[in-house]
Amino acid sequence: MSAKEPGDDMFADLVSRLNLSGLTVTKIILWLLAITIVSFVIGVGILAVFGDLPGGHGKTASPFVESGSLGNTSSFPLEGATYGSVGITMGAGELTVRGGAPEDTLMEATVFYRNAEWQPVIAESVNGSQKSITMTDKGHTAKEWVAVHSPNTWDVQLSNQVPLDLTVHTGAGDTSLDLSHLNLASLVVENGAGDTEITLGSAPVPGSVEINLGIGDLTLRVPKSGNTRIIVHSGVGDVSRSGFVEQGEFFTTPGYDPERPVTEIRVKQGVGSTSLEAV
Repeated sequence: MSAKEPGDDMFADLVSRLNLSGLTVTKIILWLLAITIVSFVIGVGILAVFGDLPGGHGKTASPFVESGSLGNTSSFPLEGATYGSVGITMGAGELTVRGGAPEDTLMEATVFYRNAEWQPVIAESVNGSQKSITMTDKGHTAKEWVAVHSPNTWDVQLSNQVPLDLTVHTGAGDTSLDLSHLNLASLVVENGAGDTEITLGSAPVPGSVEINLGIGDLTLRVPKSGNTRIIVHSGVGDVSRSGFVEQGEFFTTPGYDPERPVTEIRVKQGVGSTSLEAV
């Protein structure tokens, strides 16, 4: 057996003094994952700012005027549709989505970007009574965390007139969704890294409401008068509630009645705090 080095006892004593009782294997893995993802996002952001990322090839049709960092607005009519479907995919940047689109318009979007090539691509289609729109970063696919062209600022207004399926995917950046005046039929929100703020209205959402976040804080607001039930799966971070009633694994609004139409929300949070507010 080899002799002990002088520092061995000191190291052993230090380890024995550490309090690791609050850690679990799952938390350790999530923290390591968080550090890895944050480092990746920062690295890509630096490359984007200094222009070292590869540019796109060829031209892709976009309704937005190529005027550099100025904001450009485009409107997309309902074309007689009585139901809407909107999908928004942003690689990195700041996204705001709210109601208040002009009458007979499904979506009106204003985009700000530093380079004309960073304009989003819009795809439209009408199938019977349903109008569908997708708004996507160039070069971005559903499997990518961060798009080639970043960062951007998008301000999107949606129709209050028709029932709407809304899907929002963001790779990195802050997302603010004020959906309180929309007639939502379903909602899916995914944000890889960044803070997310969502405000819902009192009208029940008949379809699924899914909120999946990687790293960042979530603030979710719903009216006290609504009939809402929320289940939260949180990795690393606190869950706070204001105005909600805790019933087992669920958080419900006051006066919750399972016999009435319910808005059921499922939240999956990787690393970050979750704040639930019934206002």
